Amino acid sequence: MPVKDNLSVLFMISLITSLYRPGKYLQTYLNNLNAFAKNTSIDLEVIVIGNDLQESELAELQKQQKYAPWLKVVDVPRETLYASWNRGVEMAQGEILGFWNVDDVRYFSALPDTVELFKKGAELVYFPFFIKRYISIFGKSFLVWKSKIDKAIPEYNNITKLEFMRSMFCGPFFMFTKSLFGKVGPFDEQFKIAGDFDWCVRVAKLEAKMVKAKSLAGEFRVDGGGLSAGANKVVVAETNVVHRRFGVLDKLRPEDTELAAKYQINSRLYQGQSIKI
Repeated sequence: MPVKDNLSVLFMISLITSLYRPGKYLQTYLNNLNAFAKNTSIDLEVIVIGNDLQESELAELQKQQKYAPWLKVVDVPRETLYASWNRGVEMAQGEILGFWNVDDVRYFSALPDTVELFKKGAELVYFPFFIKRYISIFGKSFLVWKSKIDKAIPEYNNITKLEFMRSMFCGPFFMFTKSLFGKVGPFDEQFKIAGDFDWCVRVAKLEAKMVKAKSLAGEFRVDGGGLSAGANKVVVAETNVVHRRFGVLDKLRPEDTELAAKYQINSRLYQGQSIKI
């Protein structure tokens, strides 16, 4: 993609996807990407970080690239989700960034309002969204529950700031400026699930301008196959790490002590190096 002038880059959106064995979701994701790109006039790039891509996956992505100059594909050895996110952010040309999980759906209709919020000075925008829960029977998925998550997400202000340091209110579709990333620092690559929670707490602590959008951002899919599916041991251990870091000790939950001991509370991992907090 050619280098753009500063104004164009400022309001260019870069969406980042980390892929590892996407399976049945890959084609639907690519179809959604096409629809997304065709239905917005906003300058857009999508960066796919493929973890240890299989030949068939790489071939499908390269086929898509022929018709999508806005799509970049990088094949890397397997790494953590947040290592891929950091990699994607560092590659991104746009100043507005966000993430797109391969099994989720983003709504292009949210983008115009989002850009306006950033033009007005927002540093991080978070959204209402749908959660859709599926079950699989004989290899087929069936929607069993759908909920709109909106009223449960508060507006960020001086009163609610402490709640943003205790709970993950940014949701799965939050977007932010590249300059904010420079101030907050990279995602902690030792996490498998809670790196976005940790990062968003750091944003709140920094008192950055966080704004709740009115537009629905998309559909977050839960079917037991995702990284954060279910109340498993990793979710508990990592959430406890974040709570300990920020002194939210009343929200600690019983954990697998052997697993919890593998995490560094007082340092973050970035490109194989421990960074003291």
